[in-house]
Amino acid sequence: MDPFGRRRSVGGRLVPRVEALPQAVAERAVELAVSALDLNALLDQVDLNALLDRIDLNRVLARVDVEAVVDRVDVNAVVERIDIDELAEQTDLGAVIAASSSGVASDLLDVVRSQTVGLDEFIARWIGRLRRRPYTGPPGPTGLQAKAAS
Repeated sequence: MDPFGRRRSVGGRLVPRVEALPQAVAERAVELAVSALDLNALLDQVDLNALLDRIDLNRVLARVDVEAVVDRVDVNAVVERIDIDELAEQTDLGAVIAASSSGVASDLLDVVRSQTVGLDEFIARWIGRLRRRPYTGPPGPTGLQAKAAS
């Protein structure tokens, strides 16, 4: 007696003939139910916010291989899509130049002021020597002079 003689192939597996008919009926019923189902109406019933609240994004992102994603990105294609002329139009080069120039000018002005103060002190010391009086330093507010003396 052939052990496979009483079996039929259902869904890629051999089952006894008694199971084959209910299996075929169930598959046909599921097929009819799915074809009759309006997926748009079903999706309208789903609350996506409640569904997203149940998802642990950190766990999902932990499973993503970022290096593999980056490796798939064609950087040359991304760079080719950049419109350099439009980028230059959006950049206010005048403001950038003015800001950098004003920074340089401000630094130069600070150096000139510092040198001027040093020169003023040098001249004051020499005048003190010429007058044969000791140079006590630059004059300042009276309150500060009183604190410095005590």
